[in-house]
Amino acid sequence: MGAGPELGAAAGGSLLLCASLLGAGCALGLSLGRGRGAADRGALAWLCYDALVHFVLEGPFVYLSLTGNIANSDGLIASLWQEYGKADARWLNFDPTIVSLEILTVVLDGSLALVLIYAIVKEKYYRDKVTWGK
Repeated sequence: MGAGPELGAAAGGSLLLCASLLGAGCALGLSLGRGRGAADRGALAWLCYDALVHFVLEGPFVYLSLTGNIANSDGLIASLWQEYGKADARWLNFDPTIVSLEILTVVLDGSLALVLIYAIVKEKYYRDKVTWGK
């Protein structure tokens, strides 16, 4: 029997980048949450990671898609999306549905993560005023 599937350089680099963003997001969130409860620290770590993913990974995808296409782009981020494109070719060449959803994700979700981080760090009144079903 042969060896199992090998992890290519692009896939390995992508995993390393995602792990680095996770580490950076957790470190930043825990730093911002110093002196707060575990729930706030956990939320801040997640929100910092979430914002980093939207702005560092998905933002460049939108830019590369709007200025050309992923299939012909160079660089670490492009190689990450080229790897993703092996499973679904819509990610390699401009697909209006994919790009428009990514624009919404970057702008709305990324911005919302920043607003929530701000609300927790500055202890804004609106951060815990949601009353679900009451």
